[in-house]
Amino acid sequence: MVSDYSAAYWEQNPDALLVLSPEGAVLNWNPAAEAIFGYASAEVLGASVIDLIVPADRAHEEEAMRAEALQGRTAVHESVRRRKDGSLVHVNVSTRAVRGADGQLLYFLSSKKDVTQLKVQRDAQLLEARFRDLLESTPDAIIMVNVTGRIVLVNSQAERVFGYARAELLGQTIEVLLPHRYRGGHLRHRTGFFGQPRTRTMGAGLELYGLRKGGDEFPVEISLSPISTEEGTMAMTAIRDITDRKRADQKFKDLLEAAPDAMVIVNRDGRIVLVNSQAVRLFGWSRDELLDQPIELLVPERYSARHPEHRHRFFSEPRTRSMGAGLDLYGLRKDGSEFPVEISLSPLETEEGLFVSSAIRDVTDRKRIERALRDKNLELENAALVKDRFLASMSHELRTPLNAIIGFTGTLLMQLPGPLNAEQEKQLRIVQTGARHLLSLINDLLDVAKLSANKASFNIETLDCSAVVGDVAATLEPEAQRKGLAFAVHAPPGAVPLRTDRRALSQILINLVGNAIKFTQQGGVEVSLEQAESPTQGNAVRVRVRDTGPGIPAQEQSRLFEAFSRVESAERRHHEGTGLGLHLSRKLAEALGGSIRFESTEGQGSTFILELPEAATP
Repeated sequence: MVSDYSAAYWEQNPDALLVLSPEGAVLNWNPAAEAIFGYASAEVLGASVIDLIVPADRAHEEEAMRAEALQGRTAVHESVRRRKDGSLVHVNVSTRAVRGADGQLLYFLSSKKDVTQLKVQRDAQLLEARFRDLLESTPDAIIMVNVTGRIVLVNSQAERVFGYARAELLGQTIEVLLPHRYRGGHLRHRTGFFGQPRTRTMGAGLELYGLRKGGDEFPVEISLSPISTEEGTMAMTAIRDITDRKRADQKFKDLLEAAPDAMVIVNRDGRIVLVNSQAVRLFGWSRDELLDQPIELLVPERYSARHPEHRHRFFSEPRTRSMGAGLDLYGLRKDGSEFPVEISLSPLETEEGLFVSSAIRDVTDRKRIERALRDKNLELENAALVKDRFLASMSHELRTPLNAIIGFTGTLLMQLPGPLNAEQEKQLRIVQTGARHLLSLINDLLDVAKLSANKASFNIETLDCSAVVGDVAATLEPEAQRKGLAFAVHAPPGAVPLRTDRRALSQILINLVGNAIKFTQQGGVEVSLEQAESPTQGNAVRVRVRDTGPGIPAQEQSRLFEAFSRVESAERRHHEGTGLGLHLSRKLAEALGGSIRFESTEGQGSTFILELPEAATP
């Protein structure tokens, strides 16, 4: 019967019972020991108990207890022991030495009672009293665990974040709050932390996730701090849900990816922390090859020595700017080739400190176009010089024979050498008209060339604009009368002072009034002079030339002042003209500080308005 009790006691005892040799090797190991420590009896027989279940920093405890038992006392001690999976359990250890009849040591009996939950309750009561109010005031989820990784305290933020009630978490291992894929590795990290407890950010640079009661994962940021108590060292874990930040980060990354330029973000140390796919394509490096590399990797060697100095200066005075404005900047590809770039820098304030965002644009095509334009401009400048020299030389060469033709034709028409018959006079007048038209064309071409090259000279003087208008009207009125047109001039009484160039003003008026008479077949031409207040020129003189001609079609109006442009309509097609009159008139008006505009309705006539400031200084 006694034997039956002994067997039942050994097999059914809830505590781990071990029989150890005098050297500490396991001789027997009951089922409770298998359950508590995770080893089967066959795995432990003959093995050292210290190697099996005693943490390295607790080996001296086991040896001290056996030494105490050798003195005839039962050694009782509370400590922690290691399970097969590496986790720790709190145990109450009792050890007694068993001797034979001759007093020789036969073996040690050791009982190890699992008091993990009792320890959790004691730790929870202790920490609750000391830290509860403080932890409730923090914005983060706070979870405190003891050396065995059991949760002994949580604040209400942790309950809210993870979805558990406080009572559900107390006594659980911290791994219950981690996704399954992290739990095996976390046990090693936890053991390492208690081996060298210090404040640290856990998993810095890694993607960490928490696990809610319902099974949902969410990104977290974790920091660990050791807390010393009467019950030993505890670990305080501050957990922050960074779902919103991750979402914002993703939006920021999406924005970078959508940018048309290469984007490179650099920290204060000049290390690349983020690039977009455009930067990967532009520089030829993969994303992994670029991250954490110095930004000078992308700068040609001749610039890289001074680049850190520019970078430090930017961080000392951060502001959005174009880097190297006006300079020729170049990027460096992985294959060693260089290419011209345009760079803009922007400071980027984050919770992790100040960064600089660089937008880099490959301007190879633009530079090529600019070079082509410079070459073309040089060609045009050379062509303009050739043209000016040609016009200067031809003005004399062409004018001299034309003036001779006009002069001799006039002499013949005056019949000084002798009488002419009607047909001879008709032919000579045709020659005279053609020569005068050709001379006018040459003069207009020379004036346009001078104005385009800013080489036109003006004789600015104070004159009576009313007198100039009168002279032009007197010259052109006979042509209006010949066509049967009404011709009227309206001017204020007295002088209208105007400081300008007389010849240029006369030429503008002759062109405007002459065109009005030329293209008007019936009705009349009216010239009005007035002094006006211009919103852009102050006191001004305004001349309006109104006709009742065919008007200008809407589709032709946009190119009316272009050189050699003529309105193509049935009424105008038979009139002679070079298409330079209005172009030259506007150029002259602008050179004098004024303007010409017009109002026209097809079939009803046109009004051209010349406006000149009273004190022009071209």
